[in-house]
Amino acid sequence: MPDFVRVGQVTSPFGLNGAVKVFPLTDFEDRFAPGSELFVEGRPHRVEWWKPGRPTATLKLVGIDNRTLAELHRGLYLEVPAESAKELAEGSYYHHQLVGLAVVTAGGRRVGTLRSVLERPANDVWVVSAEDGAEHLVPATRDAIAAVDLEAGLVTVKDWLFDFEDAR
Repeated sequence: MPDFVRVGQVTSPFGLNGAVKVFPLTDFEDRFAPGSELFVEGRPHRVEWWKPGRPTATLKLVGIDNRTLAELHRGLYLEVPAESAKELAEGSYYHHQLVGLAVVTAGGRRVGTLRSVLERPANDVWVVSAEDGAEHLVPATRDAIAAVDLEAGLVTVKDWLFDFEDAR
C-alpha cells in the first residue's frame, strides 16, 4: 500500500493570489474543504478556500500566495495519507489496489499484468503489459471487465476484448 493516495492534480494557476485549478481524482469533494490537510510532494498544506467546478475545482492552499508559486505546482498531485483513504462503493477501487494484478480473460487466457491506470474523461483505461512485451489498453467499463478479485490478485476481462484474428 502506498503512503499517499492522490485526490487531485493541479492543472494551472488561477488569478494572482496563489489559487490553483485542480482536476479532482476523488469522489469525496470534502477532501478540498477549508481546513483540510493535503500533501504536495510529501509536504502538508492546509486548504484556505475552495470553489467546486466541473471539470476542475479552484482552491487556495495556505502558503502559496502568488501566481509564481502557484505555477510551480502545475502538474503536481494533491494527496492524503493512505490510512485516511475513505471506503469506496462496491465495484470501485483505488488505483494502487489494481496495479500489479494479473489479468485473464473469462475463458482463462492469461493476458498479462495491470501496470497503470489512465484517467480519461469517459472512463479509466487500464494498461496491461503482456509477457511478450505487448501493451494492451482495457477500458474500465462493465462491458469489458467481468470481475475484480483483490484477494486473489486477479482481474477477469471479457473474452471479446481479445477475440481477434491475426492480421498477417
